Amino acid sequence: MKRTMKCILTLAILFALVLAPAAADEAAELKAKYESAVKLAAAAPQDYALNWQAAQAARKYGDHLVTEETAGWKETARVAAKEGMKFGEIAFKLNPTGIEGWYWYGLCVGTYSDCVSIVKALAEGLKGKTQMGFENAYKYDKTYDKGGPMLSLGRFWQVLPGIAGQDRKKAEQLFNEYMTMYANTPDVSANAYYYRGQLYKDTGRLAEAKADLKKSADLGNKNAAKLLAEIK
Repeated sequence: MKRTMKCILTLAILFALVLAPAAADEAAELKAKYESAVKLAAAAPQDYALNWQAAQAARKYGDHLVTEETAGWKETARVAAKEGMKFGEIAFKLNPTGIEGWYWYGLCVGTYSDCVSIVKALAEGLKGKTQMGFENAYKYDKTYDKGGPMLSLGRFWQVLPGIAGQDRKKAEQLFNEYMTMYANTPDVSANAYYYRGQLYKDTGRLAEAKADLKKSADLGNKNAAKLLAEIK
């Protein structure tokens, strides 16, 4: 038994050592793309595409830092997300009917909230613009980014504090709409099962929660695996 446990531990360490350089390489690549996109957008304040692309790059870089919890992630991701919000807002003001500015702006606010807390983000008056961003993204093309607007708007209603207008019914409707379109496709997001599983747990539907969280965990979502283990 001891030998088996030692082998498992050795394999886990080797696996971590293999993954660490890959994660570092990905972070460096995303950082380079972010810095390049920001420079291009700053030099072209009237270019819609360059500005939403800067917001997109900021979100992807910041989200990676948050997900991997790299050293100093809160401050680094906060700065990137804040800059992404700036370029996203420029974009949606340049083209109010374009989905990209609204969508990436909203996601940057989400990353910013991960760094400073939802309460602080709300105190800074970001709820209205975030809601407007995701609702407009949903209105203009809910299938953009493989159904991202449906998941983002659903998550928005899910994580709002009760005093700020949390609406789990709206969240569930949006998650179910997403599942209807994507659950049986290769594009299905692990986050979708995680979000809905979390919602099921919070509303006392433990069997449904376990089913969704297991699907999410099987797709590689570490948060889902952790939450699943907590359910008795």
